[in-house]
Amino acid sequence: MKIHHAIISLCTLMLLSGDLVAQDYAASVKLSTLGVNLEVYRSLGPSFNVRLGGSMLSYTYQSGVQTGQDYEMDAKLNLSSVALLGDWYPFESTTLHVTGGAVVNLNKPVVTAKPTISKMIGGDVYDKDNLGTIGIDLTFNKIAPYMGIGIGNPTAGDEGFGFMMDIGTYYQGPPKIAMKASGLLAPSASPEQEAIVETNLNWFKFYPVVSLGLSYKF
Repeated sequence: MKIHHAIISLCTLMLLSGDLVAQDYAASVKLSTLGVNLEVYRSLGPSFNVRLGGSMLSYTYQSGVQTGQDYEMDAKLNLSSVALLGDWYPFESTTLHVTGGAVVNLNKPVVTAKPTISKMIGGDVYDKDNLGTIGIDLTFNKIAPYMGIGIGNPTAGDEGFGFMMDIGTYYQGPPKIAMKASGLLAPSASPEQEAIVETNLNWFKFYPVVSLGLSYKF
């Protein structure tokens, strides 16, 4: 069994174990830097909740031909993740919580570049349409630990709606780069060039998470 399947199964058992007392459960809908987020909550006491959530977002960007730019960019950002998190409420008088857990990180950015001007190679001029394209795929660690803080306790109080806010980050590790190129640009997709790009993107090992949304207690 894959590790992310095991995490999902474990969280589902935690959410459904014990007596099904309606007041122990809640759900939320959020907008976040991970996309549209849906979560279900189970209270394990007045100071602790466990939650299972999933997020998804798909975004495409095309730069078009721009003055002063040598390449036309086509970027596709597919965000997809599943999170198993625990919320600890250290103060009875507030809904401030500290959150920790793990995220199954399925995010996959893809960038493709196509020359917009002719190039001189070895003393010869080559038309831009004959140069080919170059693409970069980024992948990250599948399992990423998460830490954060937030406001809101969806399982507390009476049945009804509530407000949720979370700020945190997960460690996804330095991105792993896979390059592919066609035409005269094919030599650019070398292991040496991939190593250079990985070094330049080494800072992107942490992914910031900010979310706002509504919860509902059953």
